[in-house]
Amino acid sequence: MGQKKHTNLWLEIAVIAASIAALMLLVYFVVIVSFQNGAQSTSVTMRVAEQIASSIFDNPTNEQVETVSLMIRYGAHLALFFVVGLVTAFVSMVICRQYFRIIGVLASGAICYGLAYYTEYYKQFIDGRHFQMSDVSLNWYGSLAGISCMVVSYFLNRLLVKLSS
Repeated sequence: MGQKKHTNLWLEIAVIAASIAALMLLVYFVVIVSFQNGAQSTSVTMRVAEQIASSIFDNPTNEQVETVSLMIRYGAHLALFFVVGLVTAFVSMVICRQYFRIIGVLASGAICYGLAYYTEYYKQFIDGRHFQMSDVSLNWYGSLAGISCMVVSYFLNRLLVKLSS
């Protein structure tokens, strides 16, 4: 009995360490992407937008390419921060147990909002980039969606375990 408990403890420590490492790697990626030079960031987005627009339209206008570019940018904010929210909520729910999970979820929300705000805030100090509160909102909504998905999956898992026993 004692050996099994000892093995589970090391497994828990390994899962927590791997989760935290994955979260730190994800945060590093977010920071690197957010701190790209403005010209470089715009160039990449416009190349992708032109390819997508030409597959949708026969002869895309500049306005159509700009619209696709805007949708790519919005989608990137939402998707990236969805993953950030999902992973942050997972890590907080692994670390905080039982009744403390709500504290973990709230802490992950605070961490996600801080990351959403400050990645945008520091863009104003990078050439060709600027702070936009609408991007902060997109980041925050993406994070909230990720956190919500993790919380809902946790409760669905609990329900399924309860129903199967």
